[in-house]
Amino acid sequence: MDTDQLLFRILAVETRAARIEGIFAADPTLARMWRGQVALTEACRSVGLEDIHVFEGDVIHRHLENRLTDAEGARGAVSVAELLRVIVGPGDLIQDTARVVERCRRAAVSIEGEDASVDLAKLVRIFPMELRAAPTPVLGALRAATLFRIETQSSMPSVDRLIFMAAEHALRSGGAGAPLEQLPPEALLSRMNASWIVTPSIALTQSRFRAWSPGTGQGFDDLLDGMSRDLDRTLGAMPVLRRWREEARATASGKHGKSRLRDLVELAMYEPILTSKHLRNILGVSERASLYLMQEAEDAGILTLITPRKSYRVWAQPQMAQLLRMRAHRGGVTPGIASRQNEFNNLEEDFVSEEPGTIAAREKPMSAFADQAEAALAELDAAMKQADAILAKYRRGDPTK
Repeated sequence: MDTDQLLFRILAVETRAARIEGIFAADPTLARMWRGQVALTEACRSVGLEDIHVFEGDVIHRHLENRLTDAEGARGAVSVAELLRVIVGPGDLIQDTARVVERCRRAAVSIEGEDASVDLAKLVRIFPMELRAAPTPVLGALRAATLFRIETQSSMPSVDRLIFMAAEHALRSGGAGAPLEQLPPEALLSRMNASWIVTPSIALTQSRFRAWSPGTGQGFDDLLDGMSRDLDRTLGAMPVLRRWREEARATASGKHGKSRLRDLVELAMYEPILTSKHLRNILGVSERASLYLMQEAEDAGILTLITPRKSYRVWAQPQMAQLLRMRAHRGGVTPGIASRQNEFNNLEEDFVSEEPGTIAAREKPMSAFADQAEAALAELDAAMKQADAILAKYRRGDPTK
């Protein structure tokens, strides 16, 4: 890849991410709403990259309906829940490196026969130093993920991506957060304590599937392209979320003074999935009043019912409800490729299988992989030096020199 081209592609990604970070800094509620929706998708896509086919609806409905009994579906839902606990609260990878790395390792999507020992002391020593020296959050996250990938001999790709998100979270002034180990997925989404902007698994799987291989030239190119497109989609999602919030608040403000619909709207901004029982506990209303409030919100388009049963009903924000309609069809699934719903038919056609050369490359000795990764990092370092030189010219006021 041409150095100048690489430089401007990196700067384009960083600029988009910085713009989104600024939007979220000015509107923390919007940030929480967005992360509450995409966190579940990121976890599902990360599991999907390990060839375990699971959708957002599979994860939530498994805990609500007890209908997901096939082995792959159950394994996928459990794996998503483990990843989600780290995604919603990554912790401080700079100040509390050992604990964060261990949490990421425990959440790994395990692959039978693939395991690698990790020199935790080495990572604890080098991660803070590397992250503090990072020129930008995304590049720092990329370097942390690549270093972990080298240390584990590429045996924990799902953890690589968690390290990426934890590093970006830390570099964007993220805090440690509270323990989330025992919460189910629908409750995790309301405990969001994260500052990440980039979602690496979504970047690699939106519109088409690409392999996670940030230490190779092609893998880095695919990741940059995916991040750029996904950040554009994130910017496009902001008006949709704002409009839902404004319309919901406007609807609630038109109610009489004793109505608790305003409280329900504010709660829905922090908790994308709600039950009438939870509403009773939070607002202190009767069962009848909670069901009436939910029905009122559903009639106004503020919430959408996502469970057909009357005995235990669950509602969600409309955008989240649309995601939760995605369910994997388990009957007659071809090994290696899951059946998709109609919305994903085009995505299936774009699925890119690994070429034989890619598989062979993965089996190369660790030394060859490390050399390749170091070469990619050296190329990044050279690009950032050139970026520093360009920015220095503008600081001097004469970009022509």
